[in-house]
Amino acid sequence: MRFSELKSIELEIYRTVYVRGEVLRSDVAGHVNSLSISSLYRVLDQLVQKGYLLESFGQLKTNGRPPKLYRINPQFMYAIGVCITWDTIGLALVDIGGNLVSRQTLGSAILLSPTEALEKISATIKVWVSEYACSESLLGIGVSAFGPIMKDRGILSHGHHKPSLLWDYVPIKDLLEASTGFPVVVDNLVDAFMLNELALKPDLLEKRVAYFLLDMGIGSAFHALPAKQTASDTSSQLGHMVIDLHGDLCVCGKTGCLETFASAQSILRRLSHGKRTQVERADDVYAAIQACMQSPEWDSGDAQFQEIVLAFTAGMTNYIQIMEPEIVMLGGRTVDSLSLIIDEVINRIEVMKQQQILPAKLEIIQTNSSEDALMRGSASIVFRRELGLSN
Repeated sequence: MRFSELKSIELEIYRTVYVRGEVLRSDVAGHVNSLSISSLYRVLDQLVQKGYLLESFGQLKTNGRPPKLYRINPQFMYAIGVCITWDTIGLALVDIGGNLVSRQTLGSAILLSPTEALEKISATIKVWVSEYACSESLLGIGVSAFGPIMKDRGILSHGHHKPSLLWDYVPIKDLLEASTGFPVVVDNLVDAFMLNELALKPDLLEKRVAYFLLDMGIGSAFHALPAKQTASDTSSQLGHMVIDLHGDLCVCGKTGCLETFASAQSILRRLSHGKRTQVERADDVYAAIQACMQSPEWDSGDAQFQEIVLAFTAGMTNYIQIMEPEIVMLGGRTVDSLSLIIDEVINRIEVMKQQQILPAKLEIIQTNSSEDALMRGSASIVFRRELGLSN
């Protein structure tokens, strides 16, 4: 059963429950103004009868009947969430409630060619479709990958943060659709991470949210209602923001981009004073950075360390002042592994809030950037597209 089978008002009500999690019947009424209360309750009952929603009762706070609660039926629809990163190519069968039904790690983009990786992904999907008998309830495949990406065509474009040139101009959408028979949507990693967080924190949907992915590269995503998706990939806006006109030449061709200071490999190059530059695996890059920071001769007063912190702070501050988010989410292995850097950046931003350079109500959240989070976010791309929550 597909969402196209629902009437427009049924779809509007289902969307309301989907994005807000478990909600009171009265809360649904507050978001759907086109129906009378009695008509709304009747449509909710119909969605329960059709299997789209589940109904329960909340705690009784006063005398009378307990309030009705509604949530989506998680086992009614599924999507495949695929992630393609430097170190991991993995996928999961995800129900529409965000639960991972099954997951598989296939290798890394360093060791697998695109052809090998997509063949393994396709074979795993076919096994799951048979094992879980979900061919009718599987809405599609969401793929998140290192960018840049031609989103409208589902192609990995030429980029500087790929493990090899083999991953340039890979038509992921066409290849996976041909091999599996399911629709495919391709997006960048940072959008998938942000969608996972918004699904976990529905109270943020009404706010302006920025997500900064600090990893081998530096990416950004932005959420504000009404949510829109562009055909081009804008995830590199933060990483390739120029913060030093006289800085180092960036791989993108510009001079003094944030990534020349604060991508993982740039951090390693600076903290090792140019001695460690030939590390390929992302996990090894971060292990080498930590080794530099744990050496007896290193201290936080190191000029290169302070330059990295200053660059991070400048890039984030510029972005915040332009986009005016209420919430800034930080994710990626730099956040997970290099707390000394991130804590110093956050401290400086807090000082600017106190000085009224930045809004006092600005909130910074460190997020979960695990593989499971990425797979859930990749599947969310499919669910949101099917529900008309993104273009």
